[in-house]
Amino acid sequence: MNAPTHPRATGLPSLLTEPDMNTSGHRFLDHTADVAIEAWAASPEALLLEAARAVLEILTESAPVEPNDERTVLVDSTDEQDRLVGWLNEVLWLAVGQGFLLTGAEIALREDGLDARVLGRRDASHLVLTEIKSATYHDLRLAREPSGRYVARVVLDM
Repeated sequence: MNAPTHPRATGLPSLLTEPDMNTSGHRFLDHTADVAIEAWAASPEALLLEAARAVLEILTESAPVEPNDERTVLVDSTDEQDRLVGWLNEVLWLAVGQGFLLTGAEIALREDGLDARVLGRRDASHLVLTEIKSATYHDLRLAREPSGRYVARVVLDM
């Protein structure tokens, strides 16, 4: 399926543009033998996108990725933490297992998971430069701050 070349043409939130650091962002944290990411955003959906942005930044070592396809992603989960880990592992599976690098997504949350329409680049295995085995539950944190901002910490098994 051919998709528009720019995510804004579809109305999907883009992973290609810099987020407003006051409302969303991510950083990498020191962690023994693995990598921990901390992401923050104004909504649960934006938090999932920001965490995916961090994972893709590691995978591609920040290489530019131009979208050329879109797909549907379904993630079943038992709670919010499981949904976050499941989403990130789906992003990893798409990249490593199918050569599809996510560049944007429209996410609809369900009580038992999420449904997403994702935009990305197919045939992009050559852009994956760093191996990430999986997102883990180790030291996983997910919270809503008193300010209303959502924050997550996820350890990635490298």
